[in-house]
Amino acid sequence: MSAHLRTALLCSLAIGAAGLLAFRGIYEPDLWYHLAHGREAAAGRLVHTNVFSFLHPDYPQAYTSWLYDLAGYLAWQAADGTGIQVLHGALLTLMFVLVYRGCRERAPVSAALAVVIIGFFVVEPRAIPRPHVASFGGLATCVLLVERARRLRTAAPLGWAIPIVALWSNLHVEAVFGALLVGVFGAGELAYPAALPRREAVKAIALSAACLAATVVNPYGWGLERYLYENWSVPQILNIAELQSPSLPTYQAFFGYAALAALAILMPWRAASLSELAMAAIFGALGLRFLRFTPLVFIVTAPLVADRIGRLIARGLDGRAVVGTALAAGLLMSRVPIAALARVQTGSRAVAPPQFFSPGMPAFARATGLHGPVFNSMNLGGYLIWQLYPGTRTFLDGRLQAVPQEHVRAILAAARSQAEWDALVAGVDWAVLSLPRPNELSGAGRFRRPQWPTVYWDEAVDVRVRRPGQFDMLVQRYEYRVLLPESDPVAVAARLDGPDRERLRAEARRNMGENPEGISGAAVECLAGAADACAEVERLADRPMFRDIVTRVRALRAER
Repeated sequence: MSAHLRTALLCSLAIGAAGLLAFRGIYEPDLWYHLAHGREAAAGRLVHTNVFSFLHPDYPQAYTSWLYDLAGYLAWQAADGTGIQVLHGALLTLMFVLVYRGCRERAPVSAALAVVIIGFFVVEPRAIPRPHVASFGGLATCVLLVERARRLRTAAPLGWAIPIVALWSNLHVEAVFGALLVGVFGAGELAYPAALPRREAVKAIALSAACLAATVVNPYGWGLERYLYENWSVPQILNIAELQSPSLPTYQAFFGYAALAALAILMPWRAASLSELAMAAIFGALGLRFLRFTPLVFIVTAPLVADRIGRLIARGLDGRAVVGTALAAGLLMSRVPIAALARVQTGSRAVAPPQFFSPGMPAFARATGLHGPVFNSMNLGGYLIWQLYPGTRTFLDGRLQAVPQEHVRAILAAARSQAEWDALVAGVDWAVLSLPRPNELSGAGRFRRPQWPTVYWDEAVDVRVRRPGQFDMLVQRYEYRVLLPESDPVAVAARLDGPDRERLRAEARRNMGENPEGISGAAVECLAGAADACAEVERLADRPMFRDIVTRVRALRAER
């Protein structure tokens, strides 16, 4: 096979692998405030305070990933959700190509390909459309420069890390890891030279200091470091998922790869340099402590693992068998079934799944005049900012560094007391509550009827308004009194034989229009004899969450 054909084939594989991770359905609530930040940046208004909040609009924002956010916004403007997927896929492709090139600095094609294949499954749980994906490419670039410096036995290639880190600092806060990687490499080589003479190691350390200085080459300056410090303090307030340790079975591919990397370091022990050991140990510790860093462990150690596999191939191990084994091991360790992994989803429904992000609620809010301060579940804050700002200002979103810590603590404390909760939300007259993600920060169970009647609901949200309050006039026309989000539609349908029949049917028919992803309205209308509603029930019959309701509706219809 010619070199050009092989390169084209490998690039195609990288694009295909990235496409599998990018063009799929995914739940990512933080995407929306990144798009809102990008919208502000495109208008020439970089976010320096929390302008989206009605409680803390002047609270300083130490740093934002403004360049990634701007790119995301432009991608959305060009092609909606598909544009986000294309951008996401391009960044993942860049990472895979750079990791492969780093491995090829000291390993044959088959060894490099095998490592990247396993890495695909390590990265998969964290391959979500957020700025940290840009850090995958940034770190992979720095690893490639380190590998080139190792091969050439000079620190000269590391000079390119300075502009890379400078650009990276505008994309994501983890640009500091580029400086860290170069510094650890230089320090290790200075203490125990293996790849660099000590004079070159000193230069590498100096270049790492220049990289650290380059992290201020962004509109926020040293705010990047401040933001990083604030991010480390978040676990003291709330157990955010990405700041927890990785666990089985979700991260079994990571643990499998970590075991392989450890084996590569230990066998043969003398082949590992101090700089390699230090880089693997530092990033390995980060990955074991915080699941958000698990892909970084793969990116940093990939050349080392490929080198050890390459040595085995040089001793007679069949390269094709190595690649096949890597693919089989990856599929075995994958948290996602093969069929689901190969299922392609595109467009806005893929990045904004309607079971989590209501497609109809923003239009309802605009049509009915809902605006101003709103209480919202934390996971919906970004979505409301993207859809309804500036007319609507939110209570909280996923940017926990964007509000004082006392604000989050107050919500957590009030969630345990109705009186405290009522005082907490005294300044809002409407609320948007997440139905599929109830927790202490969602307001679940705290907006009691009849003071807070429901005026809109679908599978994703429950919209409440205060009575009495600014939006009283909506209650008479839009209140759901019988068919409620928490209702069992089959049980409620028993009221079709009583005085609530017409009210219930009207609410069910309305909900069929507002909640096309749900079954409640269709179930009630079907049991009332509406043929189109029965057809809708049958359309939803294959969805696991609706099977019980469908079975009961069918049984009741058969009895009649």
